[in-house]
Amino acid sequence: MADLTIATAQDGADVVVSVGGDLDYDSHGRLERAVDDVLDAGPGGLVLDLTAVTYCDSCGLRVLLGAHGRAEEVGATFALRGAQGQPARALRLTGLDEVFG
Repeated sequence: MADLTIATAQDGADVVVSVGGDLDYDSHGRLERAVDDVLDAGPGGLVLDLTAVTYCDSCGLRVLLGAHGRAEEVGATFALRGAQGQPARALRLTGLDEVFG
């Protein structure tokens, strides 16, 4: 499996966290920490760009759901974008695509 890459960029009031590679048991902690860092900085917006994610297992889905919940807790907006292939299918099969909108 491919290593996870994470890049963060500011886009107005939003922070875009671009993720690439495999979001799985071995790598989910890195994304969890990146999300925590963004949300600890204060409310605004968090956008997770999954365009380059090639694989997402249940651990990855749990991180996405946790990020959504944590953003709500701190009053930040939350959005996912760019999910395609297997990650998009995993979101559809679990119904999380409806949760994230």
